[in-house]
Amino acid sequence: MLLACAAALAVGFGLRPHHEQATLAVNRVPTARSYATTAWLRAGRPWSDAEVDDLRGKLAPLAGAYAFPAQTGLLISDGRSGRVLYSRNSRVALVPGSTIKLVTAAAALEALGPDHRFETSIVTDATEQAPALAGSIWLVGGGDPELTSDDLRRGVHELQLAGIERITGDVYGDGSRYGPDRVNPDWDPDDLEYGWAAPASALSVDGGSVQFTITPHAGEQASVGVDPPGTRMIAAVDTVDAYGDNTLRIDLLPNNNGYAVRGQIPYGAPQKYWRAVPHPTQAAAVSLLAMLRLAGVDVLGSAMTGIAPQPTATLWRHQSRPLDAIVRHMFFLSDNHYAEELLRAVGYKASGLGDLHNSLAAERAFLHAQGIPTQGLVVADGSGLSPRNRLTALALGQTLEYVLKQPLPLPAYSLLPRAGLEGTVAVRDDLDPGAKGRVFAKDGYIEGASAIAGYVLTAHHGPVIFVFLVNEWQNGLDAVWSDEDQMLDIIAAS
Repeated sequence: MLLACAAALAVGFGLRPHHEQATLAVNRVPTARSYATTAWLRAGRPWSDAEVDDLRGKLAPLAGAYAFPAQTGLLISDGRSGRVLYSRNSRVALVPGSTIKLVTAAAALEALGPDHRFETSIVTDATEQAPALAGSIWLVGGGDPELTSDDLRRGVHELQLAGIERITGDVYGDGSRYGPDRVNPDWDPDDLEYGWAAPASALSVDGGSVQFTITPHAGEQASVGVDPPGTRMIAAVDTVDAYGDNTLRIDLLPNNNGYAVRGQIPYGAPQKYWRAVPHPTQAAAVSLLAMLRLAGVDVLGSAMTGIAPQPTATLWRHQSRPLDAIVRHMFFLSDNHYAEELLRAVGYKASGLGDLHNSLAAERAFLHAQGIPTQGLVVADGSGLSPRNRLTALALGQTLEYVLKQPLPLPAYSLLPRAGLEGTVAVRDDLDPGAKGRVFAKDGYIEGASAIAGYVLTAHHGPVIFVFLVNEWQNGLDAVWSDEDQMLDIIAAS
């Protein structure tokens, strides 16, 4: 089992804890597989009173064990009827960590629908476009959380196929759909340099992050590559022997004008690091300009930000995958960027304003509209990075029940990774063999808070919803996880 200290150590080296796995959007999780529609997922008899009593009798010793502190909220309920099978402090608001992404996803699926696709386009005010485009172009963001550098390269190729060899004006990034790029004021300032805490923007490339690839060379300085192109960088990284210390630092230059990559790295395989870009919209424009020039397009102007004028002609249009596939990616990798972008999409759909304030209000309104008790709840972001977030086990459980009953293309549990097998919950590998493949879950962890919630597809009773929220444990996180896994084993066998 992964130790809590390992997650903390990973952060110290610029990596993400297991629930905040560093990745660019190019590493997309595939769509759900057919295991989600097998007959035993749909089968199951109703719970009798005697069976509920038997389940409670088996769970109570574990739920009351020394591993669980006073600040523990537990809820186990039948997925189809909502009948509570077991609860402890289920109305106490606790820090949920990344399990708040379950609420973000539910609100997005309700507001936009599972088939929704986000659109990014390149438009121009020029009437003459080939071979010389006499004007400027705008890269217009529609809130696509998985837009990548490769997508932009394909856009550049489309412009070349249209015969564009020169652009006389500027290259603009238009992220106005959600307002100015912003980081959440509640987030730990020490996190803000890392890719998992990138500012939210309607226009961001590669998750609003820059990827640095450091390749050691024996007896020489390491080579440093950066993607997306156009990123300004000063690099001086020494290579030391394989047992030497890694003292690599990646710092912003003054005025956020690029990055300084310095220090030393042990000899070995190339290593990748991600850093957030302070202004994703501007960075996207810089990247597009660099790609155009690398492709041989002569651009006379500069990279800037600005709102596209009307009317314009569309030169390239890109659509994301459907929303349900985006949600699945977010759950599997606990991708904070995806969550924050989906939160803004909910706000924009509700009010035409995608800023943080209106987006949080829209998410709270979603909970209220579903009849989910909101007293004591604090929704401070979409991802779970904020330590101010507070959810009850009941609110999360009812959110899971709501999603389970929606007419999605595939059952709701197929959006979540299987504990002990895949995604961030692969580390929950102490489950019995009979439970693996039957527990679909989202986990979360920030300092002082551990959580896991999702669905158990039981042996005899169909889907069961579970929520385990644990704050301020005293006897080690491994002990908490061990008791939770034993409870999941019992539920799965029921």
